[in-house]
Amino acid sequence: MITKRQKQILEYIKDYIDNNGYSPTLKEICDYFGLKSVATMHEHINNIVNEGFLVKSDGGRVDIACDNSSEISENEIPFLGYVTAGKPIHAITDSVEHIEVPSYMKSSDCYALRVKGNSMIDEHIMNGDIVIVENSKVAYNGQTIVALVDDYEVTLKKFYNEKNGNIRLQPANSDFEPIILSADRVQIQGILVGIIRDYTKIN
Repeated sequence: MITKRQKQILEYIKDYIDNNGYSPTLKEICDYFGLKSVATMHEHINNIVNEGFLVKSDGGRVDIACDNSSEISENEIPFLGYVTAGKPIHAITDSVEHIEVPSYMKSSDCYALRVKGNSMIDEHIMNGDIVIVENSKVAYNGQTIVALVDDYEVTLKKFYNEKNGNIRLQPANSDFEPIILSADRVQIQGILVGIIRDYTKIN
């Protein structure tokens, strides 16, 4: 799984190799994309290598992994930042980044968030996971949702509509207490439809 920016970097490297017969340096890639941080570019390159689209040579340069270079799909969805599985914080941000997801997880109106916290661990949602969320303003009891609280804070919890009219946002971890709020303080932002786990991101 690579981001839209990483896909652009991969395409640049591929074109550079086609034109020059060898790969660009990290500095050349940074210069092309207007980045000052070589460390940031190195992180992008490592992720592309880990996903199997590039291979590193003994000299430290990279080359196209022929077996996988044609596998980049168009199954991209917006990546909107972080959502907490814990105490809600203001976390979702506007983003131009996209990530590629399996086709069976993609719908016409969904987005991705990376999870911070472990309040949903009993639902097998761990810190560092990427959750795929389908836009929805309604949910059934027991569904896992992204909730906007007080027009400011977001959290990932199980949804319950209580008989007294309150909303219960239920964690899936006995170390966390449920969040009970009046219905006017909670807006459903989407329903969980899938999880992608990158084991290098789990703390």
